[in-house]
Amino acid sequence: MTTGLQTVPDAARPAQGSPWRPTAAIATLGILEQRGLALKGKLLLMCSAIMVVALAAGCARQANPEVPPPAPPVPIVGVIHPQRAEMARKLELPGDVVGMYETALHAKVTGYLQSISVDKGDWVKKGQVLAVVEVPELQSNLAHAQARLVIERVTYQRIARVQKTDPRLVSQEDVDIAYARYQEAQEAVRTLQTMVGYTKIIAPFNGVITGRFADPGALIRAGGGDFGVNETSGLISPGATEGAGGHRTGGGPVLTLADIDTVRVYVYVPEQDYPFIRRGTPARLRFDEYPGEVFQGTVTRYATSLDLATRTMLAEVDVPNPDHRIYPRSYAHVTLDLERHLDALSLPTSAVQGSGRAAQVWVVHDGRLAKVAVSTGIADGNRVEITSGLSDNSMVVATYSSSLIAGQKVRPNIAPISAASADTSSGNIE
Repeated sequence: MTTGLQTVPDAARPAQGSPWRPTAAIATLGILEQRGLALKGKLLLMCSAIMVVALAAGCARQANPEVPPPAPPVPIVGVIHPQRAEMARKLELPGDVVGMYETALHAKVTGYLQSISVDKGDWVKKGQVLAVVEVPELQSNLAHAQARLVIERVTYQRIARVQKTDPRLVSQEDVDIAYARYQEAQEAVRTLQTMVGYTKIIAPFNGVITGRFADPGALIRAGGGDFGVNETSGLISPGATEGAGGHRTGGGPVLTLADIDTVRVYVYVPEQDYPFIRRGTPARLRFDEYPGEVFQGTVTRYATSLDLATRTMLAEVDVPNPDHRIYPRSYAHVTLDLERHLDALSLPTSAVQGSGRAAQVWVVHDGRLAKVAVSTGIADGNRVEITSGLSDNSMVVATYSSSLIAGQKVRPNIAPISAASADTSSGNIE
């Protein structure tokens, strides 16, 4: 049996064949009504709870608005301050060593080498006789000229005496002619005496014999041909040969002599560097045969002109060599101090992009990155001089990187100078 919202349970129904009793039905309906009231109370309680939770959630949302996502961390960038130090522009070049004076000693007259008193490596003094050339016909010619001089002198004296005694016998013209012949004979003797003097080869300055190209008995021909360095690095002419054969084709030197108390070092300065060359420019020289030693010298002269083929300028560095340790034809490593700036502002090369007036660096200003144009000067391979654009207190990014962004917010971290110079990471950003 169904009444309104509820279904009468079977227990409330009378058994089949049993008489129906209104009292039981009424009791059953009362029970059902009580159960409905209880159910309604539960529903009302549940609705109230839901409303309370909703109101609480709404109040919570009003009290705690939605929190935005956290901002990304500010990157850390390694920075350095420009340092003040002495900066020097240096130029390293190969050098060729020669003696302060070098000469090839030739014979002025043709003859046989009578004697030679020196050999390679001997030290000689200025004016010392080094070799003698025998020229027999020259001595004969000198004797003949001296005899003729006697005749011309006697003839002139007699004519002059007669002319003084009786001018009618000898004219003045005859006296003048006799005197001219006498003078001519005198000059002939002086010429031959000079040529005899050329039979001796004499040292023109103090030095060391660097080459000997003839032995006694060799035929020495007069002349002074060109000389250069041959395959044995000896200064000889193409016509001179080493050994007992002497002058096989003639014209070459008998000896070569060099003064090495001070040596010259030839260096060839490139075109872009010659404006910095001055007399007195300091130079340091190193030789492979003397490892660890440095020899000091200065630029004493330069050509003031470039070689058309190589576009280089010859400069000479004089190096004192009192103990004669440096030999001609040695190879030198020459370092020239072209320019030197004291107390110059400088940065590691890793912090600078470009050179000259086109150089740039990254700096941190007010917590943000900025690209700054600077001018550079001397660069020594490790550091670069900054001539304009920065101050001592500028915070410069230790390593220049094109991936950095101008205006980017960063947190500077002062890096040690040594570490900043060696760091090659991208802007030192962490």
